[in-house]
Amino acid sequence: MDNPTIRDSVGYQLASASKHHRNYFTEALDELGLQGGQEFVLVQLAETNGCSQSDLAEALSVKPPTITKLVRKLEESGLVERHQDPDDARVQQVFLTQAGEETIEPIEECWKQGEEVMLDGFTTEERLLLRRMLIQVQENIDMPFEKPH
Repeated sequence: MDNPTIRDSVGYQLASASKHHRNYFTEALDELGLQGGQEFVLVQLAETNGCSQSDLAEALSVKPPTITKLVRKLEESGLVERHQDPDDARVQQVFLTQAGEETIEPIEECWKQGEEVMLDGFTTEERLLLRRMLIQVQENIDMPFEKPH
């Protein structure tokens, strides 16, 4: 490419793919009565039920106010409940309700179907390579940023 534009960059394509991915899952999750991001909280709680909101924020790499908002909406929907930590009154533990537990399988099925749509035409090796490369991109971005001299 003689004069590459921003649209030719890997970052632009990654951002564009991410936007399409988000739009696809927004529609799919809407059918489950969920808003984007809520599925991550529910799946995390399926693995670590009863964790604190700060632990949720850390596990999902989001800021505490974001978790507070997500948990509040999930609580209003009857999918989670909060209880005061018996050892520390300042800490709220978050638990899946029965309805929340019943939502995990449909979320996983939604993601499985989305994965098939998104990676249609990819070989197993290409899927694994793409996954590895995306993990590397995340790790690179999470590294401390140094300004060029």
